This record gives sequence, C-alpha cells and structure tokens, in this order.
Amino acid sequence: MLHLPLLNALKTFVVAAGHLNFTRAADDLLVSPSAVSHQIRVLEDYLEVKLFIRQNRALSLTPEGLRLYQALKQPFDQIARAIQDTVRNRDSDSLRIALRPFFSGGWLAHRLNGFWGKWPQIRIDLIHTIKIMDFNTENIDLEIIWGKGDWPDLQSHLLVPGNLTPICSAEFIKEQGRPSTPADLAKYVLIHDEDHSAWDAWVEKANAGPVNLSANLTIDDTNVRLQSILNNQGIMLGCPTLLKAYLADGRLVQLFDICLDTYSYYLVYPKDLQLTKNMQIFVDWLIAEAGIEQTMR
Repeated sequence: MLHLPLLNALKTFVVAAGHLNFTRAADDLLVSPSAVSHQIRVLEDYLEVKLFIRQNRALSLTPEGLRLYQALKQPFDQIARAIQDTVRNRDSDSLRIALRPFFSGGWLAHRLNGFWGKWPQIRIDLIHTIKIMDFNTENIDLEIIWGKGDWPDLQSHLLVPGNLTPICSAEFIKEQGRPSTPADLAKYVLIHDEDHSAWDAWVEKANAGPVNLSANLTIDDTNVRLQSILNNQGIMLGCPTLLKAYLADGRLVQLFDICLDTYSYYLVYPKDLQLTKNMQIFVDWLIAEAGIEQTMR
C-alpha cells in the first residue's frame, strides 16, 4: 500500500496555504495557531524544504510550497467531498445549514414552523457563524451568506437584499438630535462592521463629503451592533427588512432613504453539487419564502 506520511501535517499545510494566515487556519482546524506552526515545522523538517516565507507579518508560499499546495489541494477537496457524501447518505433526513446568527434570528427561524408543518420528517441543524464556511472542509449542506453574489464556484440565490442604511434608536435622537443631512453624520458615533468599508461606500453614495470614520466603534457581530444602537450608543448601517419589527414599533428609526445595495443575503451551494431530495425541497421552499417577502415590500 502507498505510504502516506504526516497526513495531519499535510492537511494543516493545505488549510494554511489556502488562507496564507496561520490564525485563520487554526480557526478552521479548531486548534491553536501555535499548533498550526508546529505542524508546518514538522512537515518542513521532514521534506527538508521551506514551504512558507514569513516577512513583516505577511505570509507567502515558497516555490516548493506552491507546487506542493497545487498538488495537494484537489485530492484533499475530493476526500472532504467523499466524507460529506457519506455523511449525507447516512443521515439523509438531516440538513446542516450554515448562516449568520442575525439572519437566523431576524428572518429564518420563525419561518421554520411553516416548513416543518409540510415536511416534519426533515431535521434542520442551524450552524451559526459570521464567517463564510468552506464546503470542502466543513460538514454543511447549504449556506446562507452575506456578500455580493459573485462566487464563481457557488450556485447562489438572492434571499434578502441588504439595502444598508443608517439606523438608530428613537431615544438616541431624543438625546442627541436627528442628523438632517448625510454630512451631519460626522457629528455622531458611527458603529461599523469588521472594517469601515460599508460606511465608506454609503458616505460616497450619499455624497456626504468628508466624514471622519476613524474614531468610531467597530463590532463584528450584527446582533451586538443592534444591541448597541438599542442602548443608544450610536448609528449603524442596518437592513430594514430584518429590522422591520423594530422600525414598525418605533424603537428604531431609519434616518435616510439612501440605501447601499452592494451586499445581500444569498443561499449558496457548490455548482457541482447534486442536491438530495430533501435539499431540493428546502432550497425551493426558501426561495419561495424570499419571493413572498420581496413581493410584500
């Protein structure tokens, strides 16, 4: 039988080479960054070549590392897919769906009773995460992600347009006054996602002029950003569809009609994936629910 040494180190190398970041690789592998570094050192010692170049906190592959990555990526993807197919066949009545917690709580979860009323035999496992998961390395069937819809290897279906727009609490307006123009936002605390890019894009679309964004608050989870504005801590870019209940009862206020439509929520799965019967049922149901939502707006 063919000898395959250091399979764990090889798997670690493929994940690290894909990210070019040991911390992200560690998150995917559910280990510490030091464990990733150790596995890479073991592999480099065994092969007697350097696989990564570490310089100024940046990581890149050496020519030897690039050749090894190109040779290993497809076989490891095939192994991951074979394992996923085996799991699906074993537990065909269960669907594992990865999605953001905010979308789950604000849109999907309360609709599931309607789904189970028609298909009670299909079990839904919701896997909550704010990162985009890899179908080749994660045990998931479908994924609902936030993005531009431009994933070449994924089939995507628009569910909810993002339509990001400035939103704050009614109490915040009572305390600090309401901005009358987009340029007035420079006077307020703006709450950001993982970086300032969304607010930068909205400010540009609104022709708000120079707005200083550097001294504001950054929160990577939308549920926490929502709680922050409910606590009158600032203004966030929010999706009116997912905040409909808060806007309807007056707890939250949409400040302007200008919306940033670059990002939306999409249902995705690999283009080469053969959907099981239950997966197709769920996909068709979810697309129909999204269509009803968009018709009602």
